[in-house]
Formats: sequence, C-alpha cells, structure tokens
Amino acid sequence: MDLPSLDSLRQEIDAIDGELHGLINRRAALVDRIAAAKPGGALALRPGREAQVMRRRLQAHQGRFPPSAVFRMWREMMCAFTLMQTPDIKIAICRPHDQPGFWDLARDHFGCQIPFVANDTPAQVLAAVRANPTTVGVVPVPIEADAAPWWPLLAGRDATLPNVVARLPFLAMPNARARGVSAFVLARMEPEDSGDDRALISIESVTGLSRNRIAGAIVKAGLPAFTSVLDQLAGGVHHYLVEMPGVIADADPRLRELEAALDLANGRVAAIGAYAVVAPVRA
Repeated sequence: MDLPSLDSLRQEIDAIDGELHGLINRRAALVDRIAAAKPGGALALRPGREAQVMRRRLQAHQGRFPPSAVFRMWREMMCAFTLMQTPDIKIAICRPHDQPGFWDLARDHFGCQIPFVANDTPAQVLAAVRANPTTVGVVPVPIEADAAPWWPLLAGRDATLPNVVARLPFLAMPNARARGVSAFVLARMEPEDSGDDRALISIESVTGLSRNRIAGAIVKAGLPAFTSVLDQLAGGVHHYLVEMPGVIADADPRLRELEAALDLANGRVAAIGAYAVVAPVRA
C-alpha cells in the first residue's frame, strides 16, 4: 500500500482548518443572534455554563493533543464571544508588582482580547467592579494571614457589591508563573449553578465562634457540611468565610436559620458567591 505523501497530508490539514474556521464563523453568527435577543448593557458572562462546556470538552478529550491546549482554545473562543456581546467589558486584576502570576491566571481564563487593567490591591479591584457593572474583578483567594481582608465587604447590602462567580485556575497551565496561586473572580451578578460547585458564606460575629459550633449550627440549619472555614479578625469583629457544596443564594431561608442557630444578635450571615469545581482531566 502506498503511503500518503506529505503534500497530501498537508492538504488534508488545510481542509480541516477551513472546516474549523467555518464552524467558528457559524458559532459567531449564533452568538450574534443570542446578543440580539438580550437586553442591551447586560454583562454577557455565564460562569456556570462555561464550566459545564469546559468539563465536557476535557472529559471527552483523547489523544496526544494536550488537554491544556484544548482548554485555552475554548476559553479564548468563549471570551471573544463574550466581548462581542459586551464590547465595554474589562478585567480589573489585583496584580501586585511582586506577584505576576495573577496576570497569567486572568489571561489563561479570559483570553487575549478582553482589556485588562492592573491594580495593586483587592480594594482597588472591588472599587472598579462597583463603579462599572461590566467590569469583572480578579482578586487573590483569601488566606488567614491577610492584613486587610477584602471579602467581608461582600456581605454588605449595597446593590453595587459583586459576588464571587468563579475560581482560578479552572485548569492549571503548564507554563504559568507562580504555580499554586489561586484567585476569585468577582462580578455584579448572581453565581450560576454548574452542577458541581462550592458556595461561599460569610459569618460576622462580635464574639469568636469555634469550628465545632459553626458545624453544629450548619447541621441545625439544614445546610451541607462545610469543606473549609477561614477565620479573620477585622475592626474588632470576627469574620468567618465558610465554604460548602452547592450554590446558595443570599435569600435562602437556611441562612436566617443559621443566624438563629449561632445566636448572632449583633452579627449576620450572608452568601457572597460560589464557584464551579473543575472536572478531572483524562490521562
């Protein structure tokens, strides 16, 4: 049997490239139709649906082509389509001068088309998101050593306050700087259920609470058991960032039951967002 020539194989690749480009154009046309059916000025961001799409692509992927490359290709496409629907979208990134890895996280997730704006502190990012409903923020995931925690601010009642809607990286890139760096995505929208999520609950209390007491109150309120609790003291008030399975809205009556179970006479419980969990990547 005669082996195909290099020229014929390259011609076949060229034909596939043409088909791929045609499919991208078809997808873009559908996005235009979706955009026309939506109210103007809305942020065209669907973190839950995007996570579902990426899980399907990663779980279905086979062969030697790197899964991380599949992820970047689809993320680049989805974010370009987001830009088509929200032309004034911007990403405000907390990128301290000594931590360039946060820029990498944002680029790998939001692509190279959406404009990025660097900020020195999470407070600056939060201010940018509050000032513009089409600005999305990227801030470091909280740690107990934070001197000025930003996340308790999300528990306020102001309509301009955003929610956590995603966690980065959804998939770690092999050449990213500052491996191990994690970030939350902030947006002025409700978090979206992706089917496998972690809810973030803020508890404020003028007195300290043990993890055992929080765990017992969570059971009493009918909420799922927490996966982690972070404890920070700011302005003489104890703040607890509780993570648990699912997506929980601030209007969920179980949060009021949690307040009662903790006897928070001068404190409150608030849902401050949720994020999708990445699916395992096929070896």
